[in-house]
Amino acid sequence: MRVREAVRAAAGETLLDRLRYHVVRWIPLLVTALVTYALFPPPSTVLSRVPDVGQRAERTVVAPFPYQVHKTTDELAREGEARALTAQPVYRFSPTAYDSALAAARDFFADLDRAGGQDAELMRAVAATQAHLGPAETHYLADSTNRRAMRELVTHFLGETLSRGVADAGVVRGEPSREITLRRNDAERVVARDSIQTFADLMEQAEAAGIVVEDPVGQRTLRRLVGAFYHPTIVPDPTLTTARRERLRASVDPIRYGVRSGERIVAAGQVVTEEQQAKLIGLHEELERRGTEGFWTAGVVGGLLYNTLVLGAFWLLILFYRHETYAEIREMAFFGALFSLVVLITSGTTQLLPIRPEMVPIPFAAILVTLLYDGRIGVFAALALAILLDGQWPLRESGILFFGLMGGVAGAIGIRAVRRRRHLYVTVAVVAGASTLASITIGLLQGWSMVTIVASALLGSLMALASAALAMLVMPLAESATRITTDLTLLELSDLGRPLLRRLALEAPGTWAHSLAMANLCESACNIIGANGLLARVGCYYHDIGKLTAPGFFVENQGGGPNPHDTLPPTESARIIRQHVVDGIALAEAAGLPAIVRSFIPEHHGTTEITYFLARARRASPNGMPNPADYRYPGPRPQRAETAVAMLADSAEAAIRVLPDPSPDNVREAIDLLVQQKLASGQLEDAPLTLRDLDRVKREFARVMSGTYHKRIGYPRASGGITPEFQTVERE
Repeated sequence: MRVREAVRAAAGETLLDRLRYHVVRWIPLLVTALVTYALFPPPSTVLSRVPDVGQRAERTVVAPFPYQVHKTTDELAREGEARALTAQPVYRFSPTAYDSALAAARDFFADLDRAGGQDAELMRAVAATQAHLGPAETHYLADSTNRRAMRELVTHFLGETLSRGVADAGVVRGEPSREITLRRNDAERVVARDSIQTFADLMEQAEAAGIVVEDPVGQRTLRRLVGAFYHPTIVPDPTLTTARRERLRASVDPIRYGVRSGERIVAAGQVVTEEQQAKLIGLHEELERRGTEGFWTAGVVGGLLYNTLVLGAFWLLILFYRHETYAEIREMAFFGALFSLVVLITSGTTQLLPIRPEMVPIPFAAILVTLLYDGRIGVFAALALAILLDGQWPLRESGILFFGLMGGVAGAIGIRAVRRRRHLYVTVAVVAGASTLASITIGLLQGWSMVTIVASALLGSLMALASAALAMLVMPLAESATRITTDLTLLELSDLGRPLLRRLALEAPGTWAHSLAMANLCESACNIIGANGLLARVGCYYHDIGKLTAPGFFVENQGGGPNPHDTLPPTESARIIRQHVVDGIALAEAAGLPAIVRSFIPEHHGTTEITYFLARARRASPNGMPNPADYRYPGPRPQRAETAVAMLADSAEAAIRVLPDPSPDNVREAIDLLVQQKLASGQLEDAPLTLRDLDRVKREFARVMSGTYHKRIGYPRASGGITPEFQTVERE
């Protein structure tokens, strides 16, 4: 009805009026967007001071754009040197040294051959000069046979051992690397440093080779000649070694860290590590290089636009699918206040503790919205909050979207119907279970330890309990702010010990009996068509409380005694009957009954006529027509399905009581006739009931009332010796 009235009013409104109508309802959205931005702005404070290593960060900082942290010159030098040392020094086989050694040996023996044919003194000079031989060794070589044998032995030994490679002992011992790269022509192989033969190894082999010489002087001569003509054939290659190490030094990546856009650098309250400080310094330098004026302007616009668009999606859902909610400014303001409260609590928890997605109170909002509206709106609210918070700078990559969605949906599903205290425990268990599953899922995906998964699940369970408790605490304030009556309030109002209902039971017992019967009938029918059966029951309890002002003027309370209307004119009787509606509203307001319950008092009669007294008035004045307005209830007609069913139940319950034969067929016929009368009189035009709903209501009425007003077998009466007879009696 509120929507229909709004449409009718809009037909005569100007464009400015319609614009004002919508602007007022979108103001809470803008306020919430501003509050969210104020609590989670871009990390501008990083420009002022970078915390030292070991200090606690004052706030959470998230990278506003991708950037790189460069290494310092010292770091590059240290890392380059470390890499350079990993390159093995290069040694190469020297063919030149090999050839020189053999050539020197051959030349020596050629000179000896020439000197031996000329002068012994000249031979001694050649031996001493070129090979540092003494007189005994020279005398040994003076013999041509010995000289030829020694030449063959020396040149063969040097050719074979030097070809395998011999290095200078001092050079090898001074090499710090345990392994070296040995090049021979274009081939390379890595060998152990200690596996390279040196001069000492060569002399040991020469001594072993001298065994073939029987003369000790000849053996000594061999060793001296090998030592004299030895040249190292494995030599360092410093040029190639230096080039390779320089390439390794140059291959050092100058980038220390690469930071992604949206990456959380440090969380509020977290102890700053060396890596985090380096990233903060890098962000500081990058912001200075880019210039911050344009960046912060874009950040403000982007942040506010993000918040507005996310919240706007929820507002549009309300606009298109909950017109009656959108029409109420106080309800739209409630959504803005609720969302702002969730953002505020999230900001507080992230300031006190590192970001924990399990501790975001999205389940609280889902539970509260579901209690006030329904599960679908609760899920939409949870989804909007999860997306809103997940997009804030400090909360990016924190997992809030997944945890918030799981907890919010679980809260909306678990709290669908709270009729008993134990239902609240079920809700806590459902939310805790969903949070535990979320912790296990994220833990498996991200490789958490078992301890971390268990801790996350415990935090989620704690938040489930806190969300349910906070929702129950805030619920009375939310009901007062939105003027929405929840099932919890209806359960409180259904307490038969409430003062107004006790008065009705004591002062108007007939009306009270009628109200109880009507409540059962109406609740059953409303449940069948998907309406709120609990609301229907409570509304029926209070629908006739106005009769407390004059209970004796209503036939159900007269108990078979005199009817005071017999002595009153019809207009006065009709006024008294109509007045019970006005008096009922006054009593309901004084008792603080919600508007949705008070609506049963006028709407269950609608604008129907008080036909009995109208007929009396017409009979009393056959020549004059009485004013029909004096014999009509003030209305309005039923605006809700529950009040429309209450109207039908009120008439049906009264009519069936006076049926002479309340058989199932008669009951169904009477109910069908009553419904047709209400339809024909237009009393159901404003109620959201379909013809299919009415058919189901009629069938349910017939089922319940056929069982209530059935025939019973009378108790037997014994009289003297007469056989008792059984007679049927009808229940009134």
